[in-house]
Order: sequence, then C-alpha cells, then structure tokens
Amino acid sequence: MLISVIKKSQLYFIFSFALMIAGGTLLLKLPFLFREEEPLSWLDSFFTATSAVCVTGLTTVNTSSFHLPGQLLILLLIQLGGIGVMTLTTSILLVLGRKLSFGNTLLMSNLSDRFTLRGTETLTRTVMHYTLICEAAGAVLLFPGFRWAGYSIPESLWYAVFHSISAFCNAGFSPFDQNLVGQSAWIKLVIALLIIMGGLGVYVVYDIRSAWQLKQRLRAQTRLILTTTVVLIAIGTLALWGLQEIGEKPMSWLDAFFQSVSARTAGFNSVPLGTLTSSSIAVMILLMQIGASPGSTGGGMKTTTIALAVAAIYNTFKGNRRVLVYKREIPPVNVMKAFSLIVTYILLACFGAIIIQSLTPCTMQWAFFESASALGTVGLALDNPEPLTSAAKLFIILYMFLGRVGLFTIFLFLLGREHKSRLTYPEERVIVS
Repeated sequence: MLISVIKKSQLYFIFSFALMIAGGTLLLKLPFLFREEEPLSWLDSFFTATSAVCVTGLTTVNTSSFHLPGQLLILLLIQLGGIGVMTLTTSILLVLGRKLSFGNTLLMSNLSDRFTLRGTETLTRTVMHYTLICEAAGAVLLFPGFRWAGYSIPESLWYAVFHSISAFCNAGFSPFDQNLVGQSAWIKLVIALLIIMGGLGVYVVYDIRSAWQLKQRLRAQTRLILTTTVVLIAIGTLALWGLQEIGEKPMSWLDAFFQSVSARTAGFNSVPLGTLTSSSIAVMILLMQIGASPGSTGGGMKTTTIALAVAAIYNTFKGNRRVLVYKREIPPVNVMKAFSLIVTYILLACFGAIIIQSLTPCTMQWAFFESASALGTVGLALDNPEPLTSAAKLFIILYMFLGRVGLFTIFLFLLGREHKSRLTYPEERVIVS
C-alpha cells in the first residue's frame, strides 16, 4: 500500500507540472495577450509556457511581445512553477485554516527524505511565508531603483513586482528585451540577493529558523549548503572577472558577481553574452550544471551533490574510508547518489548538445551552452545567427521539463522502490588506476 502511494505521489508531481504547462499553453494562445501582428504559434506558446513553469527563462519570443495580461499570466506560471504545485496547494489549504489530510502529508513528505511526516506541515508553512516575505521585500527594494531610472510609478511598480518574483523563483524572465543590461547597480544587487535567497532552498531556511528557536546548532547539510554557495559565488566572480581581463573584454566586479550568481539557474544577464570569452563561457556552463540547492526554486545538480563529491575526494586523498563532513559521517548511499547524479547530468548535457547541433544550424559551443542552460533550468542563451528549428525547440522543451521535474524524482518513479538485499558477499577490490 505504501509503495503504491509513493508511486502515485511521484506521478502526481510529474503530471502536475505537465498540466500547468498544458494550461499555460492554451491560455497564452488567447489573441488579446500577444501584441505582435503575427499570432503566437502553438509551438512558441508551448515553449514559453514550459519555460515559465519550469522557471527556466529561455524564450523564442520576447516577453515584451505580450500585453500586460500576457505578462501577468507568464508571471503566474513562474510563481506556480517556482514553489511547486503541491507545495502551493497545501499552502492554500493551510491559509484557509484547514488541516492537511494524512494522504496529502504523506505525499508531501515523499518529496524529500530530509523531513518526517510531523515536520512536513510546518515546512509547508515555511515555504509560503518565506516566499511571500522575500518577494514582497524584493519588490519594495526594487521599486525606487526603477523609479530612479526614469520610469513612471505604475511602470516602476510592475517592473519591481515582475523582477522580484522572477528573481526569487530563479526564472530569468524580464519585460526588457535586453534583460538587465544597462540597469543600475542597485537593481542588480537586489536581484542578485533575491536569486541567492531563492536558490538557498526552504530546507536551509527551515533549519535556520528551528536552530534559532531551539537554540541548537545548524545541521551539517545547512552548513554545507551555505559554505558551498559562498565558495561558488566567490570562485565564479573571480574567474569571470579574471578571464574577461585576460581576454581583453573587461567586466566590472559587480557584473562578474551578478553573472556568477545568476548562472546557477537564474538566467538574468547584466552584460551582453556575446562579449564573453570562450573561457568565461566554459565557467558559465560549469556553474549552470551545478545549479542551486535542494528544496529551492532552482535546478541543476544541486550544491550538496557537488559538495559531497568534493568531500569524498578530499577524504579519499586523506586516506579515510569514510566521508566525514563537519564531524558527521555521510552514508555511502548519499555519496553514491551524488556521483551518479553528476555523471548523469554531464552525459545528458553532452547528449543534448549533440542532438541540438544536429537539429539546428549552430556551433558545438552554442549547442552545449543551450543544452546545459535548459537542463539546469537556467535560461541564459548565447546569440545564434540562425533561428531554432521546430525540432530543436521541442527537444529543448523536453530538457527544460526534465531539468525542472528532477532526474532523481524520475528515477524514483521508474524504480518504484529500493531493493535491499539480505545477502552479503565477499569483498573484492578493483584496480581503478
């Protein structure tokens, strides 16, 4: 019975996103939402809805091509996709004063082995409160930035709300055709902060809140996520600034910091990506593959996956047979999952690049960047002289959906359960070098 519920929950999780995409596709086709003379094609509507729900940010038509109701619909799809349809549903029930049924609580707890059934309802409240507070605060901070830029009060309010939700959900959508190129330092800093807050994940926020209330120390996972996030931002900033200086295409420290933050699943750009050197593009691809943290609005391999892999390598070089992090031993199964996800993401990114290049005229660098961007739900895209073919658009749609739903969730759905053998076998070493 339990296995059946688990399977149904995974099915529900996957099909919830599929249904939102289908609904968004139909609504975006409404003629009064699109401002261009040529009507929005079904494929472009499908692509835009998928990108919004999967909080990716890749587009085949500019967001400015939609009237205000169309942009509002895109923003709604971003919000729904950002916090997850099941989390949103249970949050609404809680707001209405209802208690979660045991079935719904069990379904929610299956999304993560990090929380018990008892803690799931509190976690759901945390998701709702954290999201609303961050997005509201972001809009308040962004409003004067757009006002100082010369926009009217209604325009400034709309741009502040749109960019706040898009940034917190790590979506990368912007009503501006040039994205954030040319915007003020204040706007870039606030949006970077929103991206970080959305990318940390609700598990970190939940743990920080619990540690504060109970006067306890943070869990190893939270400390690992915070440390990894700071290290990745610092390394990315230094790498992008240095490589651009070497390539004689200077980038300011602020833009290097912003692109380092944004590359891990947000998808905003404060500089034209055509000015990036090949080395900087390689760094961006690496950051896009790593992504955000578990339980966040971002995608990618996740920061904990990379952190566990680095910890395993470090402990191996030290001669330890166990993986130790912050005086805690990590179960071998977690380390195996981390390496499995890393290898799978790399192989899928390479496979996607090969398929994209075969489907549309482009260079391998462009194809690999596009593949990593779609799979990591980032949304950054390099300029390509040739437009995407219909087949390439469909393939990128598939990769955006795969990246948002999560490879591990699909693995759980396909496998159903883990088979634990009661037998033990003789140990035998294998030469690895």
